[in-house]
Amino acid sequence: MATIISLRNQIAFLLLAVSLTAVSYFYLDNGIALLVYRLLSASELLSQAASEIPDLLLHIVVAITVMSWAGYFFLRHRGVGNRHTRFFQVCGTAMPIAFVTKTIFQYVFGRSDPQAWVLDHELPRFYWFQSGDGYGCFPSGHMTVFTALMTILSRYYPRYRPVFLASLFLLALALIATDYHFLSDVLAGAWLGAVVAILVDGVSPDLESVK
Repeated sequence: MATIISLRNQIAFLLLAVSLTAVSYFYLDNGIALLVYRLLSASELLSQAASEIPDLLLHIVVAITVMSWAGYFFLRHRGVGNRHTRFFQVCGTAMPIAFVTKTIFQYVFGRSDPQAWVLDHELPRFYWFQSGDGYGCFPSGHMTVFTALMTILSRYYPRYRPVFLASLFLLALALIATDYHFLSDVLAGAWLGAVVAILVDGVSPDLESVK
């Protein structure tokens, strides 16, 4: 059940992702972030709510990973080797990989986030190999992890694909509307998450060989 994508489609996917991210970085990010900041500043309640959102991404990844492998081993112990078993296997593998990958990329690019720009006047550019508060927002970690999850869900439960896509859209909107990320951060995170999911699904061993 591994997902196979032709080399031509892979190249087209990469070029599209890079193009959209570049256009956003050079022409859209600053304007959108400044507009969001002004809207949040106009409402003290919204501004306070946006600044107090906890970062629970690591906890979510750990929980999904543990539950996925628990589901996988439970079904394998009962001799079940269907798409649900395969989903748990791929999901339990892809989640930690997506989290680690986004962490590495965020450290490498070291981009300042929108709040650091509008509040501390930190230029919204890449500060290579820079870590700490206000840096490392590219690509979006939440978008990376949840795009990987929704890509896998869409692969094994295509009937609910519109729901998964809508959920990703709402997440992207929330990340931008709270000034947690620039648009290009979200686009890059979506691309990275999809790539991780597709690669993991493609290289994971078939259930017939896992006995």
